[in-house]
Amino acid sequence: MTYDKQGLINMFDWGGLLDINVLLQDAFKVPNLQTGCMEPLISALTDEEEEQFKNMLRRMHTVFQRAKELDIRVMVDAEQTYFQPAISRLTLEMMKKYNTEKAIVFNTYQCYLKEAHRNLVDDLEQANRQDFFFGAKLVRGAYMEQERSRAESLMYADPINENFEATSLMYHKCLNECMYRIKEMMRQGETKVNIS
Repeated sequence: MTYDKQGLINMFDWGGLLDINVLLQDAFKVPNLQTGCMEPLISALTDEEEEQFKNMLRRMHTVFQRAKELDIRVMVDAEQTYFQPAISRLTLEMMKKYNTEKAIVFNTYQCYLKEAHRNLVDDLEQANRQDFFFGAKLVRGAYMEQERSRAESLMYADPINENFEATSLMYHKCLNECMYRIKEMMRQGETKVNIS
């Protein structure tokens, strides 16, 4: 468990995701409410899958560390909704590690998604609570037809805004949220939110 500057307790220490010495199957454990014992949240991964994840982390650390040394920004692109939670979680953990002096790592928010604003606000709040610089790249999105088709075939609610106008409204809502946060921080003499 970890906690932040407001005293909020997080059941999962997501920072463990960045440690190449920790197996994913060991990082994702939850308490069994009946036994009180910790149990794996995900089924065991193969040694090859664990190694692939470690290799990906090594590459990410190499890119972000070099970007920090060169004072350049890295914008992590967004993908389909069924990949995005993992991408966003890793990106936020990388922000926490590398965005200590300024925003180096940026996460992408696809505003064609109905949940874009909620996800953005959640991440802004985490950055504020855990005191790291936040970087956001706002886009409208690229997987509309594919996402709708998948939602229909798997019979879950369509995650995409109804039309271009709704997407544009979401985009502006997200942009306004970031601008509001920047304005509020400037009043306090510090800006820790960056948008692209």
